[in-house]
Amino acid sequence: MTIDNPLRRDTVTVIDRVLVGEDDRGQDVYEDQERDVPHCNMQIVNSIEATDDRVQVVTRWRLAGPPDMALKALSRVRHKGTLYEVDGEPGVHASYGGLMDHTEAFLKVVTG
Repeated sequence: MTIDNPLRRDTVTVIDRVLVGEDDRGQDVYEDQERDVPHCNMQIVNSIEATDDRVQVVTRWRLAGPPDMALKALSRVRHKGTLYEVDGEPGVHASYGGLMDHTEAFLKVVTG
């Protein structure tokens, strides 16, 4: 069940790597499949800058979405033109009566 929640006004694109077959040598062949998921919320968590001989910034976000969004640890998420990696295993959280059921995951993007 998706409730009308003003905090869940983001739409993200989930990109899953899906096994689609084998090549002529028996090697697995994968394909990226994209799907839009509405009723999400993206919030920045933190940003860390490392400056040892190079500048690298790691920014982490928290994604909350519908409980049935089927997000996986190897999925990637695109939001407003930025591609994020899922950082760890997403969780599906159930609530009493189902009103607050949701998927929650941390995302990260590394630049530099």
